[in-house]
Formats: sequence, C-alpha cells, structure tokens
Amino acid sequence: MTAGRAWALLVAAVLWWERQCYRSGRPEHLLSRGMDRARNRNRVMRCVLDGAVIATALHLLRWIPDRLDVYQAVRWTRR
Repeated sequence: MTAGRAWALLVAAVLWWERQCYRSGRPEHLLSRGMDRARNRNRVMRCVLDGAVIATALHLLRWIPDRLDVYQAVRWTRR
C-alpha cells in the first residue's frame, strides 16, 4: 500500500464515521466530541492526549528531527 492510498483510506474512514454519527442522530459519537470527553476526564488525560496530538502533527509535518520524533521510536524498536 502506498502512503497516498493509506491517507485516502484514513480520510474516507473519518468521513464515513462522521456521516454515520449524524445520520444515526448520535452526534455525541463524533470523533471530536469523543476527544473532548476524554480530555475532560482529568488533567493527566488532557496532557497525554494533547501530547499525542502535538506529537502526531509534528511528525506528519516533519517539523521535528528524527531523534526526537516519538513515531521514529517504532523504527528503533524493530532492530
């Protein structure tokens, strides 16, 4: 699978889920609302989730050196 195909599948899955939530009359199951609920559980959860989102953005935008990229750690553990 190519990166382009993986992105297309990811976007399609998110769009499908969001549409299903609205069509079923259950907007509380939207991904963003689920994230809101999880972040509001406690301060630790908020920090963990915010860190995960920030780490993902930095990785996808390639704004962080490989040695600091937590996603690159997957590559290091497979040696």
